Amino acid sequence: MSFIRLSVQKILCQLLVLVLFYTLFRWLFYTFNSSEIQHVANGQLWTILKGGLRFDLSAIMYLNALWILLTLLMPLDIQSKVSRRLISFTFWFPNTIAFLLEISDWVYFNFNRKRATVEIFDLIFSKGDFLNLLPNYLQKFWFVPLIAVGCITLLIWSHRLLNRCFAERWRLFRQLQFKRTTTSRFVVLPVVILLFAGLAVLLIRGGLQLQPIANRTAVLYTSPEQNALVLNTPFSIISSLESGTLEAVYFMDDTEADRVIRPVKQYHNDPAWNKKNVIIIVWESFSKRYTKEGGSVGVTPFFDSLSGKGHLFTNAYANALRSNEGVPAIFSGYPAMMEGPVINSIYGNTVIDALPGLLKAEGYTTAFFHGGTNGTMGFDIYAKRAGFERYFGRAEYNNERDFDGTWGIWDQPFLDFALQQINTFRPPFLAGIFTLTSHVPFHVPKGFKPTAQGFDRDIEISMNYTDWALSQFFKQAAKQAWFDHTVFVITADHTNPYVDNRFQGEGLGRYQVPILVIDPANEQLNRKDTTLVQQLDIIPSVLDYIKYPKPFFALGNSAWDTTASRFFITFLSGNYNLIRNGYHIKTKGFELAEVYKFPEDSTDSRNLYAPGQQPEVAGTEHYFKAFLQILHTGMINDRLSLHTYRVKRGTQ
Repeated sequence: MSFIRLSVQKILCQLLVLVLFYTLFRWLFYTFNSSEIQHVANGQLWTILKGGLRFDLSAIMYLNALWILLTLLMPLDIQSKVSRRLISFTFWFPNTIAFLLEISDWVYFNFNRKRATVEIFDLIFSKGDFLNLLPNYLQKFWFVPLIAVGCITLLIWSHRLLNRCFAERWRLFRQLQFKRTTTSRFVVLPVVILLFAGLAVLLIRGGLQLQPIANRTAVLYTSPEQNALVLNTPFSIISSLESGTLEAVYFMDDTEADRVIRPVKQYHNDPAWNKKNVIIIVWESFSKRYTKEGGSVGVTPFFDSLSGKGHLFTNAYANALRSNEGVPAIFSGYPAMMEGPVINSIYGNTVIDALPGLLKAEGYTTAFFHGGTNGTMGFDIYAKRAGFERYFGRAEYNNERDFDGTWGIWDQPFLDFALQQINTFRPPFLAGIFTLTSHVPFHVPKGFKPTAQGFDRDIEISMNYTDWALSQFFKQAAKQAWFDHTVFVITADHTNPYVDNRFQGEGLGRYQVPILVIDPANEQLNRKDTTLVQQLDIIPSVLDYIKYPKPFFALGNSAWDTTASRFFITFLSGNYNLIRNGYHIKTKGFELAEVYKFPEDSTDSRNLYAPGQQPEVAGTEHYFKAFLQILHTGMINDRLSLHTYRVKRGTQ
């Protein structure tokens, strides 16, 4: 079994050399970009190196899995000159490409402000400007190619040195008459290969957690501003290959898009503003149809009674159909826009003026509560990325007696837990609470008795349970000193899949959700409002209501801004649904395809689309394309916060 031991030792030595290279690259990356990356304190260094090692090992195993396999299958005693060259090629070729990408990113980061992703290949292969720009970059950064050549030469030299050392050791073993045995060939070798395969899978996915590590995972080890220091460029590109990408669109001049959308908002300017607490409750799968306003009786009696004490938006829509798209729409202000959730894509690290981050900068305590298993749908990572200082999940709840057997902790005990934690917060605070019981399979705790009879579906019972859980939460919250100085928002992440008619199944009914704003100190707030609003409007509406005195970037508009254009947009399977100016518009890609009067023709029975005939439709098309241009450009080029937007627009 000597040949197996030598092969394993050779692999481990070579992997160690690569780890040392990647550690050196991290230090050089920081040296090149120290002005762009937040200063690293001594106490942060070990955490960054530890987190970086996780990403380094993942990239190294991605790139070297084939070389490892061939090294095990073709040990030194049966290698010919050709096979040795083949095995060496599977090592130095992918690692040379990785080194080139990593080293070139040391200077590209200064312009891109994030680690390079798969889109770098669009720049290299699809853009004619690349060849025009290359000479200037080589002239300005002449030393970078020299560093790359030096590092790659050192890598190949170290690889050849290890090959010679282990070849010499093998010759020594042969002189001592060590021989391969049938047992080592047919028993031990397969076991070793399986062990390495398991190790490779473990390292590539970054551990045994629910989801494999991705670019966004770096935020677990440091601040968002230092994400790039934890990542490495080969991993960033490989990870991005597994995610969808947005198409860069340019329909009009940027100044025209700005004029139409007005993404920079400022509703107040009094620096002495009275900082109200904010609690946003996101009710899982809470369709409007389960409320009294939506035609149901008795399913959500507490919510219905609460609606009479607050500002109920009866013409409100979710910007997505999935939780990991709806929650970011509420707290970060961007809609579903691609086949997969943005938070799990290469754009997960885009800097955005999310509500938690904006309020945290003003001294708010910020926390996100979700009773699901930590890591579910990436909410723990998203929450930190959005600016929530603390995350409370199933692990923090730490009482498995209240586990529902499927998703996480029952709503009532978890809401009680959330209230206990909120009571410890230093005001002002922002708390985001995401419930989960009203999700398939719609189980409720044993012993729960619905507050009404005659429910036909399990979902109605689970909705009734969450409604009751909320009543208990508000009953206890009303006793707290902070209650009268708090504004509450209750909405849904998305609707549920059960429908009773075509409008709910195929029409805009599948996006209709309640949005309710409650302020115990404002008795004049109680009214029903038919203003068209969407989840994107929650951030500007909250900031407007609490009189936030600074400018911020938002694609939505305050529900109380009577000068704003009312608009709804959502994405599904490459196409968009829009509402604006009394029309429901469907697109095919970026082009208008169907137009219906809304709400008059809520079942989409009469397509009115005729190019050039309706000025209102033409205006909506212009608005839609301006919106998409700002959204896509912002995501791709990291321009969705006030700071990055102004910097890259050249206005700051």
